[in-house]
Amino acid sequence: MNTGELAVAGLGIVAPGVLGPEGALAPAVEVSPGWFRADVALPGRGYRRLPDACKYLLAASRLAVGDAGDRFARTERNLRAAAVAVNNTGAALLEELDHTIMREGADAMSPSSSPFIAMSSFAGRLSMEHDITGFNLTVNSPVTAGIEALRIAARAVAAGRAAAVLVGAVEEALSPSQATGPRTEAGAVVLHCEPAAGASARYGTCRARGAFLDPGAAAADAAAVLGPLVGEDPPGRIDAVLDDSPVGAAAARWLDRLGGACEVVVVPSPAQAGCLAPLRRVLGLFAQEHPAPARRAVLAASAQGTLACAELTVAPR
Repeated sequence: MNTGELAVAGLGIVAPGVLGPEGALAPAVEVSPGWFRADVALPGRGYRRLPDACKYLLAASRLAVGDAGDRFARTERNLRAAAVAVNNTGAALLEELDHTIMREGADAMSPSSSPFIAMSSFAGRLSMEHDITGFNLTVNSPVTAGIEALRIAARAVAAGRAAAVLVGAVEEALSPSQATGPRTEAGAVVLHCEPAAGASARYGTCRARGAFLDPGAAAADAAAVLGPLVGEDPPGRIDAVLDDSPVGAAAARWLDRLGGACEVVVVPSPAQAGCLAPLRRVLGLFAQEHPAPARRAVLAASAQGTLACAELTVAPR
């Protein structure tokens, strides 16, 4: 389903080893202690006791809003909105709170962190930070949630429910007892988005679509599902975030058959990776400089069968 077009006016990213949007396409690095300095990224009061993922999200949103100038502040409060993608976010905190309750009882829960047992609290805190009174929505899906958040934002602006939307994805590392592998994502990406019509598309415009590929019939159905999703005229480059599940393998084989029609960059998505990588690729592609408009796409596939594709037109800079 095509849900309209968004203009991208601001970019913000907080991730290990990444200094700015221009570094977003670099391979993800392992999370190491101390990689994020909250006192530098979020100076002032009211942040120290927030969960790490919330700090990442607020810091990335500040960068995106600042990158867009004063456009967000000039938007009416009831036309400001947020759509935030999460997957692993809050899992380690929930485990910690569970252990606190079992050992000491509910009265020992931290009043600053206990509200974040609800995944919607991260987007809620983002709304408080930027005086958003339009709406905020949380999208919970493995891998594809970030692009799904773009679809939600596009539908909202097309319906006139928002004039500026902060579209974000945030993840934090799983606890040692939760992680089954070494690579779990941490960080946040935020895009300042507006309606494409009449907006200043500083970085370009994007559309987002979704589909479902039955894992039990992925090999047989891949062409019928992925063809309409990507479109008859593929862009110059497709970044595909894929795991080694039947769905990811079928998508990879289908992309191989495109031959020389476009450049395909496969980004491995290990189990438990979260939903940060696809929106990070979107941001990274928008941050690239081109002498003329360039068509790009980001395709994401989960083992459960959900597919999402963001089609970008990167503005010349």
